[in-house]
Amino acid sequence: MWGTYWEWDARLTSVLILFLMYLGLIARWRAVDDPSRAARAAAVLTLVGAINLPIIKFSVGWWNTLHQGASVIRMGGPSMDRSFLIPLLVMALAFSLLFVTLHLAAMRNEILRRRVRSLQMMQASRVAFSSDVGTGSRENGASKEIGAV
Repeated sequence: MWGTYWEWDARLTSVLILFLMYLGLIARWRAVDDPSRAARAAAVLTLVGAINLPIIKFSVGWWNTLHQGASVIRMGGPSMDRSFLIPLLVMALAFSLLFVTLHLAAMRNEILRRRVRSLQMMQASRVAFSSDVGTGSRENGASKEIGAV
C-alpha cells in the first residue's frame, strides 16, 4: 500500500473528484464573459460539488479505508492524549479567528472598492452634465437661432 503512486481509497478518490469539480468550476467561471451568468453557472456547479462533502466526511466510517476514524469528536470522548489535543484546539481557534479577521478585511475592501467606483461614476456623470450645460444642447441652440430670425 505504501510506496504506490495511487491507492483507490474512498477518501482519496472522493477528494480527487472534488478537486476535479473545483477545476471545472474555475474553467466554467472563466469561460463565460458575462459576470452575472458566470456567477449563476458557478453557483449551480458549487451546489453540485457540495454533495460530495458529506461523502468525504463519512467515507472513513462507511468503507474500510486507509484513514483512521474520528479522534477528536467522538461519542466516548477524544481518543487523543491531552498533550496533542490542547494545542490542536488552541490552533483551531486561532485559525478560525484569523479566518474571520481576513474575511472582514476582504469585505471592507470590497465595500470601499464599490464606493470608489460609484464616486467615479458620479463624477463622470457630473463632468458630462456640466459639459452639456456649458456648451448648450441642440434644442437650446436651435431655439436661439429661431428667436433671432
